[in-house]
Amino acid sequence: MCAILENNTIFALDIGTRSIIGVVVEFSENNLKIKAQYRLEHTSRAMYDGQIHDIPQVATSVIKVKETLEKKLQYKLTKVAIAAAGRSLKTGHCRVNQDIDAQLEIDQVIISSLEMSGLQNIHRQLDDQLNGKERFYCVGHSVTGYYLNNYPIANLTGHRGSSIGADVLATFLPDSVVNSLYAVLQRAGLEPVSLTLEPIAAIDIAIPEDLRTLNLALVDIGAGTSDIAITSDGSISAYGMVPVAGDKITEAIVEACLADFNTAEVIKRQLNQGQEITYKDILGVENTVLCQDIIETITPVLDQLAGQIVAEILKLNGSKSPKTVFCIGGGAQAPLLTEKIAERLELLKSRVAVRGRDMLKNVEKLTKDPVGGSDGITVLGIASVAYKKAGRDFITININNKDYNLFDSKELKVANALALVEYNPRDLVPHNGQNLCFILNGAKKQIYGELGQPAQIEVNHQPANVQTILKNKDKIKVTPAVRGADASSTLGALIVSENFAGDQQQIRVNGIMQPADYLIQPDDVIELGLKKKRLVPEVATKAASKQSAITVTVNGKQTLLTNLTKPILVDIFNFIDFDLSSGKGMLSLKINGQQAAYTSLLADGDVLELGWLK
Repeated sequence: MCAILENNTIFALDIGTRSIIGVVVEFSENNLKIKAQYRLEHTSRAMYDGQIHDIPQVATSVIKVKETLEKKLQYKLTKVAIAAAGRSLKTGHCRVNQDIDAQLEIDQVIISSLEMSGLQNIHRQLDDQLNGKERFYCVGHSVTGYYLNNYPIANLTGHRGSSIGADVLATFLPDSVVNSLYAVLQRAGLEPVSLTLEPIAAIDIAIPEDLRTLNLALVDIGAGTSDIAITSDGSISAYGMVPVAGDKITEAIVEACLADFNTAEVIKRQLNQGQEITYKDILGVENTVLCQDIIETITPVLDQLAGQIVAEILKLNGSKSPKTVFCIGGGAQAPLLTEKIAERLELLKSRVAVRGRDMLKNVEKLTKDPVGGSDGITVLGIASVAYKKAGRDFITININNKDYNLFDSKELKVANALALVEYNPRDLVPHNGQNLCFILNGAKKQIYGELGQPAQIEVNHQPANVQTILKNKDKIKVTPAVRGADASSTLGALIVSENFAGDQQQIRVNGIMQPADYLIQPDDVIELGLKKKRLVPEVATKAASKQSAITVTVNGKQTLLTNLTKPILVDIFNFIDFDLSSGKGMLSLKINGQQAAYTSLLADGDVLELGWLK
């Protein structure tokens, strides 16, 4: 799937509350050339606050825009790039903490698991707020801070600690918004090949990357919503929305002039001319009013709009004013609005400006541009985003034999996909078995638990990891991590591993004599009244008396045991090379295929099998 047509050309639609703008642009290197464009006003209020309410009516308008452009271009348009309004976004944040094994070095798997927990917490909060009435997709998230043992840290990778944490910010888009957009396009015979968010599209074209090192704000004031994006340190650092925009001004004019909504729209657009305006009210009476009188009437609404926009800018920008504010969108042209924003941000009036197409870089200028004002920028941004990320939209990913439709707003990785489908992140992180700690002859002793096995991830039957980038139709198989076995040992195994010898009747645990098969418990106090053995070199067995010797087979190798009156299984470790200190799990002992104990008697010709139980 690709949004690029012949000659690197893209068809983009800005389906707004008051109008639909269609543009077909051609890309050459970094330059954008407008080949055809058309704007159509809705004949009725088919959309409110950026949300489609009347699908058939909006579809009819889209068809007219499409057919008009096709007539100009002399070819059919079948694929289109679109954007969703900021009004539809739901943003949440949370602090998430996770206890980890202090012995493990923190890697990307552990960090991704932490972030996934944060995303799922925010998603659950959103579901709780809406009582599960609508399904939401995560379209982007970022981590604003990490913590190690509750102390802030820039990067967790490579550290060790008992707990980690993160401040996670995530944005979600309801599927109803996408479904309504797609329903309109389907009726118009168009295939959606790129979906972005309006504030992302606007800032992509209005503020080039080389300017994003500055702390700037872009405010897209449409009819139903005002979308806001903030830049700093070379990237988009935040974006948000306020649910008021140009329609509030129009509605105030409706009240003041007793005019219908469309007439009030016409009056609003003439206010900057500073002349008398003649119109007919709802009774059909012709009236003439001064622009200044109407401006004074709508001033409270302008104050409210400016106040809400500024409050959101400060919220997104850490309670400080940006260096400059660029205003775009049809609502940005309302009189006195930029001045009121500048005043509240304590900026010079020149630092809050309406931005039109004439200020855009890398866009070929038209001699007469009918959509060249501030309301013609977002549609070019939609085309620009589609060109840069052609074919990136909703994709289908199969996870453990179940299909999921996921919003592909960036490079979708395994970790992102698992977070979106609420896979339990703790199933990705291995945990070691619990260590066994006790006192042996007055000294602290510790036997380590078995290492946990990490989760196994495959993409299309090939080994993968949480950072593997996904594409449409990929199949993911996740086998959960396996916890390591807890450390355990019997007294007999401890005697062997510590190389003790003597009368086992002298073994006491917590002051009580215990047998060799006693299973050691945490914090036991063990007293071995035994002495360390002196290992018998292998060469010594060759000179041993044949009268007290037997031959046994140990793990397939014949071994001669000498100088033993009544040989038992535990004696074998004096004659073979077997590492008992490695702590690989429970020791398995078999004689002639049967389970045996350390004190089991040995006979000439016995077959022994020694190994570790996993």
